[in-house]
Amino acid sequence: MLEQFVVFTSGGQVVYQFNCLGKKFAETQINRFISHLLSSPTIHNEDSSRKYRIVEIAGNSNTSGGNKAQSRGFCSMYHVSRRPELYYVVTYAEQSLQLNQEAEETLQVGINLWESLGLSEGVLDNINGKGSRNERNCIDVLTDLEEELEKFDQYLKIKYEEILSRDNENSSSSIGKVDSKKKPREAKGKKQQQQQQGGGRKWGRDGTMEEINAQDSKALDFSENNQQAGGSMGQIDKDSFGKRTNQGDFLIKEIDDLLSAQKESYQSNEDKGTSAFGFLRKHLLGNKTITETDLKSVLDKLKQKLITKNVAPEAAEFLCKQVSLDLVGSKTASWTSVENTARESLTKSLTQILTPGVSVDLLHEIQQKAETRDAQGLKQPYVFSVVGVNGVGKSTNLSKLAFWLLQNNLRVLVVASDTFRSGAVEQLRVHVENLAELTDESHIRGSKNRRDKTGNDHVELFEAGYGGSDLVTKIAKQAIKYAKEQEFDIVLMDTAGRRHNDPTLMSPLKSFAEQAKPDKIIMVGEALVGTDSVQQAKNFNEAFGRVRNLDFFIISKCDTVGEMLGTMVNMVYATGIPILFVGVGQTYTDLRVLSVNWAVNILVS
Repeated sequence: MLEQFVVFTSGGQVVYQFNCLGKKFAETQINRFISHLLSSPTIHNEDSSRKYRIVEIAGNSNTSGGNKAQSRGFCSMYHVSRRPELYYVVTYAEQSLQLNQEAEETLQVGINLWESLGLSEGVLDNINGKGSRNERNCIDVLTDLEEELEKFDQYLKIKYEEILSRDNENSSSSIGKVDSKKKPREAKGKKQQQQQQGGGRKWGRDGTMEEINAQDSKALDFSENNQQAGGSMGQIDKDSFGKRTNQGDFLIKEIDDLLSAQKESYQSNEDKGTSAFGFLRKHLLGNKTITETDLKSVLDKLKQKLITKNVAPEAAEFLCKQVSLDLVGSKTASWTSVENTARESLTKSLTQILTPGVSVDLLHEIQQKAETRDAQGLKQPYVFSVVGVNGVGKSTNLSKLAFWLLQNNLRVLVVASDTFRSGAVEQLRVHVENLAELTDESHIRGSKNRRDKTGNDHVELFEAGYGGSDLVTKIAKQAIKYAKEQEFDIVLMDTAGRRHNDPTLMSPLKSFAEQAKPDKIIMVGEALVGTDSVQQAKNFNEAFGRVRNLDFFIISKCDTVGEMLGTMVNMVYATGIPILFVGVGQTYTDLRVLSVNWAVNILVS
């Protein structure tokens, strides 16, 4: 059973409280939770494995008077809404599968109920001074909300009783009745035997899970032979991937179309005016000539903020210098602080770095080349080469590109140029089979097309086995020749992953680019890599020689880092090469066009 459910503001004002045990509301427990939040800022990072965030509060053996209720540890599951900033918190004794599920369901019910009754809008109106008692900036966040809060209290308690009843029924039906005549040890032994026979999972206090003699492993087998017909294909959602224009072009959506709610959540409290000193900062400052002394502490603060979001120190230093050059000697606007002015200047500098300086209208460039022929009358395919360090997701993102190009009715030849990594060719073969199924429902996995190749008439795999670096260039030239003869529009070349700091591995890239002559060389960078992305980008950009550079970046795994988007800034800062797409998941539709505004808003918040 849960202990408490509470909703409070960023200023610590409790707007709703409910003790699930029917006892007096324990303010001390919530105060300890708030203290833990303030002293442990790292817990604010999103945990993508859970819907809501969980923290465990350790026991306090030094509590005066020896009050066990106040000193014992407990667990908290919570959610933070941003408009307005409210904390929804559920507390319970310790983590277990049942209590975690109960807490998550109660939290979900509470949040939905709060929103459906319009309480968030009411609190936000009161914060903005619209309530009947909110005059002269004396804010009462609960003004005129008594009736809605009473309904919320009644409904929440009813729903919580339903959750408890359902959990008790499920528990009774799953455990079954134990003969009261049996000894406790026998009953326990039989229960353990049943668990071992049936298999199951065990969750630890830290939320980790391990299988217990699970016999039904087929349910977790996602290999080709165990897939249900159309199982993997059913996850493709083209509507979320992009949209088709009136001219018939299929365009990938910007990332802020997918994560607009997240973009809003990262807006600063100062901009919303919800800070306790927001009014003073907004109305009593401004018209100040900015000096280097004024900026020093502000820039130090902004620099540290950027570094905590994975921006490399050298890139953060450059950005702060740009802010200093922009502001020293200028005046702050009316009612604007030096800190806000510096933040606006930093926003401008980040926008300048991330905004492409060249055209990224890639689709029309491809379409124009597809219409041209060489002297022999052969079609000129548009050639991509995908490069990057080991494990960043080159093959996966190449397949996402292929899926987008297939939506534009372009014929794609996927080339297995990674002749070094074991399983690289087989991995691409699986991707091509999947893409063939997506373009032709009648395609049979494992079958060959009319040219005796993996794929169909829309997408095909060109492979020549494994070998040394000399084989890579040979495969590339053969594949381009083959694409011309078979009138493919696109050639997508996968390459072997290589360490950016190993000259022996990097040196073959130059000869590869000189002989294959790709139209675009795309480097896949990983959002998780952090500050080392500066050197990765520099080394790959320089590996192709003086006359050839990278053309675009794809930043993968952006769905795993929350607000730590510094890798984007690092790679563009190091090379001046723009970001074309960002990866936000593992399916073929999880690719988005970078929204500069979205990225900048998160980085400066």
